Amino acid sequence: MRRLMNRLLAGILIWGFAVVIGNGYAHAKEIAVIWVGKSLMTNNLVMGFLPRMRELAPDCKVTLFRELKDLDEAGKIFRECESKMDGIVFLRSSGAEFLSMNKPRGPCFVGACNNPADLGAVSSLENPDGMVTGVTYFVPYAKRFDMIKSLFPAVKSLLLLLEIGQSGGPIDQAGTSDECMKRGIAYQEVFASNIDELARKTQAAGKVDLIVLSNTRLVRDNAVNLLPIANTTKTPMFSYSAGPVKAGALAGISTDDFKLGQMLADSVVDVVVKRKPVAQVPVKMDPNPRVTINESAMKDFGVKFPDAIVNSAIMVR
Repeated sequence: MRRLMNRLLAGILIWGFAVVIGNGYAHAKEIAVIWVGKSLMTNNLVMGFLPRMRELAPDCKVTLFRELKDLDEAGKIFRECESKMDGIVFLRSSGAEFLSMNKPRGPCFVGACNNPADLGAVSSLENPDGMVTGVTYFVPYAKRFDMIKSLFPAVKSLLLLLEIGQSGGPIDQAGTSDECMKRGIAYQEVFASNIDELARKTQAAGKVDLIVLSNTRLVRDNAVNLLPIANTTKTPMFSYSAGPVKAGALAGISTDDFKLGQMLADSVVDVVVKRKPVAQVPVKMDPNPRVTINESAMKDFGVKFPDAIVNSAIMVR
């Protein structure tokens, strides 16, 4: 799937990084889209963003600066674009953090990121009072735990797995631990910098009712390597993103990245084309996060989830 998304993006690129939407007249608005590193989530969001921009603002010119090496390179491009572009989309949590430390002079937008208020890019999701708005894959932790309790009503303890140094880690840590405290669930956590450390610490943590996979890269990308631990201890894994469920986690809750890309385009057009003040364009969230269930894992663990959830979930094997 990652290769397909990359090929699709590459297929619409013109002159390296430029995607020209519409006729490119001199008066056309110009938008830069920047992100650091490779990310399937980001690719999916962009694949929703570009067609929606073409539909809503066919005269806009959108230039992609994709999969940049690091924030230093991205920062140089940002500063160049800030003086000549009508708007800048800076994707991923690293982009939101950059905007929190480099207050933009013109309209900027975030996406494919955790809660931008927690990352410091906006003062609030509902009323951003600076020059930044956009979309976020953030799902309120109360909603996540409502789903956890619906799927695992007897859960009394859980272990949250996190990656050291990932910007989304502290957000997942605080939100999960707070919700556990409110619901009387015993909370443990593991921070690791590589898969060997993550597996070792997970195994050493002891028996819990549920292993929760945070939406950090190390954890998200290594669910398959954690399966032997989960299967040996008969501990189901619940994920804050969809990818690990396809790799063997029992269930998860996540947003629709393609839909968020469309919603991001709506916000960009509102601000850049229709000249709506940024403060009047809230940061958007997916109103209906998707539940993904691994059918094979469900059989292996011998569990039966409520029909109402199963019938509306994305089922994978």
